[in-house]
Amino acid sequence: MRARAGPRHGDEGQISLLLVGYLMIVLLVVFTAVSATAVHLARHRLLSVADGAALDAADALDGRRFYAEVGGAGPGPDRAVSLSAASVRSSVTAYLAAAPDVEGLGGVRPVEPTGSPDGSTAEVTLETTVRLPLVSVLIGDGPLTVRVTARARARQTG
Repeated sequence: MRARAGPRHGDEGQISLLLVGYLMIVLLVVFTAVSATAVHLARHRLLSVADGAALDAADALDGRRFYAEVGGAGPGPDRAVSLSAASVRSSVTAYLAAAPDVEGLGGVRPVEPTGSPDGSTAEVTLETTVRLPLVSVLIGDGPLTVRVTARARARQTG
């Protein structure tokens, strides 16, 4: 007897299953790439805001501390500009209230160790939460927390 030519009945539909599997893999890669890009862009924007806040805080010196240490004579060549943790924190809070870059980041807040570790460096640490655009819709994970730190040194001109 002759064997029948043509497809075997036991293999029907196998290519559809393979295509669905490949499509799932491609979608997972796309969702992962979109989510990673969203986190990277949010971190980059937050770091830009932190840099601006640190520069602004380095320019805002603590007047009471400056005049108590320097005696009102102004900065001399051997005297450093005085920053305090309180002056840095208040400057950062004012900067965040006025900064247009903060919109779209949602909930930017200064966290420890925002302040001045040595009296001449403004250290600003900011934190925000980022919702993953596609992944959170599919699996319902909560937002990620992104934290950045920027430092700016107050220069004295003498």
